[in-house]
Amino acid sequence: MSPWLVSAWANLAEGLAAKSSPHAWCIVHPSAVPSNELTDYLIKVLLCHNPTRWTPCGSCVSCRMEAVHPDLLILGPEGSAGMIKIDAVREAIDVAYTTASFGGRRVILVRPADCLNQAASNALLKVVEEPPNRTIFVFQTSVLGRLIPTLVSRLWMVKVPAISIEELRLVGDSITVSSTELDLADNLLAQPMAGQVNPSQFQLAKDVFEALKLVRRGEDSQVIVKKFAKSDTLVVLTVMGRVCEQLILAQFGRVSNPVAQAFLGSPPPITMLYELRERIEDVRRQAQSGISINSGLAFGSLFAAWGFIWSRVQS
Repeated sequence: MSPWLVSAWANLAEGLAAKSSPHAWCIVHPSAVPSNELTDYLIKVLLCHNPTRWTPCGSCVSCRMEAVHPDLLILGPEGSAGMIKIDAVREAIDVAYTTASFGGRRVILVRPADCLNQAASNALLKVVEEPPNRTIFVFQTSVLGRLIPTLVSRLWMVKVPAISIEELRLVGDSITVSSTELDLADNLLAQPMAGQVNPSQFQLAKDVFEALKLVRRGEDSQVIVKKFAKSDTLVVLTVMGRVCEQLILAQFGRVSNPVAQAFLGSPPPITMLYELRERIEDVRRQAQSGISINSGLAFGSLFAAWGFIWSRVQS
């Protein structure tokens, strides 16, 4: 297990050893800290038929499963808004009341849990508080504040400590990840290890970054934006917002980041960057709250605004 997860695993083991072991867990980690390994290991222990000192036996029918485990149900974000839909939650609740395929536990993983909207969260409340026998819920999130308090109160919290970018670089060196990639992932997504934890998300982030650079050079924003019509809305908006933030910081002397380096020269007026960032955040908040948005129109408007503020610099 990665060294930054050891203390959190000790907390998990304490809960597993308790006379009344939790039936609903929540692993909370900083956005920059890879933590899926911890969650996945907990699930292996929960599904194992003969764990020894909270270590999977490796030989039972559950441990030998190579495909997706039939007693593990995963709730994750869907669609361009990147939210966990209430229909999926209702289906998961129905599954929770069925008998596990292998006669052991059934585990329902909600990851990332901060993608639950209000309706989906409320639908989970009762079953999480009084789950069916041998059904365990495992939540994972980097943004605990987005979970409704009544749901949080029902969960056994396990917090993964923050680690420094220097420690992450050491880890990156051990798995041949360049410091340039770590810095870019940190600047675009606030997740230095995104390339390893979620490579498809990181690739989308880099594509958005390259698209913003093309618009900066005067290419037609409405042509470029079409490629993102079916992309993860929250990732696109996150990258656009963070690029604005880094360019704002650059005007206060912090120009060493790769985003600022990519847009060297005369920057747009800082007030225009602030206004665009607020527009981006407004759309992002709507998407996170489950409000239906037309991502194609939203991206078209935001990319056009991005092109406009750079046209003011060039004129």
